[in-house]
Amino acid sequence: MLLNYRSALALWLSALLLAGCDDSSDSHNSNTGNNTSTPDIPAVPDPVIIPPPQADTPPAFIVQPYLQAPSTDTMTVMFETEDKEPQVWARSFGSNEEFRKVAGEIHSSDGLVYRSPLTELESNTLYEYYVLTQDAEGNQRVTQPFAFKTWPRPGDGVSEAKFIAISDTQLDRTMYEVVLNNVVSDGFMAKECDRTQPETCSENIAAITISGDVVQTGSNRTHWREQLFGRMAEITPYVPLVTVPGNHDYYGNAELELYRTYMAPPANGSTGYEDHWYFLDYLDLRLVGLDSYPISGAHGDFNQETLAVQRQWLRETLKDAEIHNKTFVMGIFHHGCLSEMWNAGESIGSCELVAELEQYSERTGAVTGHLFGHTHSYSRGQSMDSLHLWLNAASASGYIEPLDDPGFQNAQISDYETFEVSRSEFGYSVLTYQFGQDQAVTLRRKKGGYDGDTDFEVVDKVTFSPAINNEFPQAISGTGALAATDVQLGIQVGVPDSVHEVQWQVTETEDFSGAVFDIWGNDTRRHNFFYDEASLVGGDEYAGFESIDTQQGVDLFKLDLSLLLQQKTIRLGGDDHYRWNKRYSSQNTHISAHDDHQGRARPNLTIKPGTSYYWRARVRDKNMNWSNWSRNYKFDVEGSRTPNLLINGDAESGDLTGWTVLNGSVNTVSGVNNSGVLNAAQGEYYFTGRGFGNGQPAECCTDTAYQVVDVAGYTDVIDSEQAYIELDAKLATWNGVDEPELLVELLDANDNVIPWSSSGSLSSSSKQKWESVNIIDQLPAGVRSIKVYIGGTRKQGSDNDVYFDDLHLNLLH
Repeated sequence: MLLNYRSALALWLSALLLAGCDDSSDSHNSNTGNNTSTPDIPAVPDPVIIPPPQADTPPAFIVQPYLQAPSTDTMTVMFETEDKEPQVWARSFGSNEEFRKVAGEIHSSDGLVYRSPLTELESNTLYEYYVLTQDAEGNQRVTQPFAFKTWPRPGDGVSEAKFIAISDTQLDRTMYEVVLNNVVSDGFMAKECDRTQPETCSENIAAITISGDVVQTGSNRTHWREQLFGRMAEITPYVPLVTVPGNHDYYGNAELELYRTYMAPPANGSTGYEDHWYFLDYLDLRLVGLDSYPISGAHGDFNQETLAVQRQWLRETLKDAEIHNKTFVMGIFHHGCLSEMWNAGESIGSCELVAELEQYSERTGAVTGHLFGHTHSYSRGQSMDSLHLWLNAASASGYIEPLDDPGFQNAQISDYETFEVSRSEFGYSVLTYQFGQDQAVTLRRKKGGYDGDTDFEVVDKVTFSPAINNEFPQAISGTGALAATDVQLGIQVGVPDSVHEVQWQVTETEDFSGAVFDIWGNDTRRHNFFYDEASLVGGDEYAGFESIDTQQGVDLFKLDLSLLLQQKTIRLGGDDHYRWNKRYSSQNTHISAHDDHQGRARPNLTIKPGTSYYWRARVRDKNMNWSNWSRNYKFDVEGSRTPNLLINGDAESGDLTGWTVLNGSVNTVSGVNNSGVLNAAQGEYYFTGRGFGNGQPAECCTDTAYQVVDVAGYTDVIDSEQAYIELDAKLATWNGVDEPELLVELLDANDNVIPWSSSGSLSSSSKQKWESVNIIDQLPAGVRSIKVYIGGTRKQGSDNDVYFDDLHLNLLH
């Protein structure tokens, strides 16, 4: 049990009284006839009692003491004051030992912010500390006793640690001023520790992380003093803050001058970026603070060089974590990779950071995750293929997203497969880490903050704990001959109640070597909390808005694939598409090396008549562990497939038989004639643009040829909307500069163009290597002919290096 300060003082007074009551006399025997004597016994020295410093007046703080850069043997105490000669005195909590005395180092250009790094401390030890200053007349001032606890080393017997995660502590509307106060007072101090003994906060909470937008305006000194430190002053002297900058912290503060004045993280980032990114280790947990502002698009000026430096540092830091067998790695940054409640807040740069963390999990089996903010809502999800937590840790004060506004909903929200829960509300999250053999991290979300909602009830809970999942799904439906309108897959498992979610995969290749479509997420897990249409949303911008469970009552082990495809598009790669292709142009800052499709369109899953499909499934338990895949199953969709309806689609006639030139010049060449670098995708010949010894029309610079395919013989199935088009082609370029274009138009009986969902053109930037592209879609009623265009635009050089080969057009019905 902790000694309180009154008990320590009582022990000190008792020791003084005992020392004063020593009335011992001469102990030698007074009988001179007795030759025996008692030898002298050395006296036990009185205990040295070092009282705490005292003064009648506490220091005049502008910012109360707060803690930075925790470790096993160091802790930094910071504060802001106009007093002089500041010092920090620290010693083991409740002891009477000598104090360590550290002078305050000036940490601001105006000399008001001080930093006192305490070093050579004992690990896993609770310390008491005081801040001493002098007023203008030289009189000493002393604080009340504060406390902190150093982080443990292996061997200290620590098996559990609790971290609090919040974000967006900025105050952008005065109506929310009370929120952070309540989060600290009624949440942290009442629920996580005992405010009557605030040192329990040091014992119970390892750190508080803030994922950016620490203040409303980074250049405003008052915002730092009042919005952050003023509202958190009850806990900051006891628990270290682990922060990263957000866009608001940069506002009016491009060099992060005030952020770097008030924050002092470990200086282990890249040279020149030490305050921008860094890492901290707590036993087998590595916390990695990152700066997403200069690598974002919207709400930040994208800087490719900064992204490259930070990404390389992250890779090296993760490699070091792997060498040191870190079983938990958590990234902390501001801008979201995916953001259900505010799509405009997403960043491709952040997605690159997420991808690096996911790959660490996949390599090592560790639990990873990332804590972010920017969107003022709580969102929690998990990666499909790795033990990776997605946590939007907001909002601790930033305004609540208006989920009851139809305009906002139409422009900003997306129900991503990656996220399982989204709640537009105030609150905080508690992450509890279990170390050792049964490693796990458990997230508890506690809702509250506005006046009238300070119970901080747990509204979401999830655990990530690596283990073997021995379930083996077996098919109970979804095999044999099936109608395209009635494809239903079904599985069974040994312990259904243990299953949290199911992942299904569908492909046209028996060995799953071709395009594999994942059906996973919102429609395949036990719960999916999102928002109803705006007119039906309950709550308000102060209390928060009420989400609904879109999966209530759903049978996890059945998948009506035909119905699902009527309701939504299933892209190759799922949410991976949205990582690299953002909703708004300002967010599409660059093409990421992590994007397997390099910005190109991804094929969609369709159920086509006359086609065979293969599928399998696996199940995930409540601790996020996947089972093995089931065996592969097959179903055949009823219907038929026409032969290739294109004439000379492979150019093997050596000329343009079947094709009509519309613009410029389209040619056929062999690989030998094209410097022998690019051989035909099939056969000997392929199509090119102008040049290649075939003459160049004077006009510049687009070449196009087309072929019209008559499909009037399939009128009945087309007009009953039972026909599908499947167009496959191979495309390439010489150096990725000239732009090939494959386009399909649907024409009615009068040769008028009929709009349809696949009306856009396909292209490729593949260099001297064939890329397969395809269009698969249902034909609308009224189609009587299909017009296929090939060609493209010369951007550089004398030849138009756009290449086509192996075109196939089939009707499926």
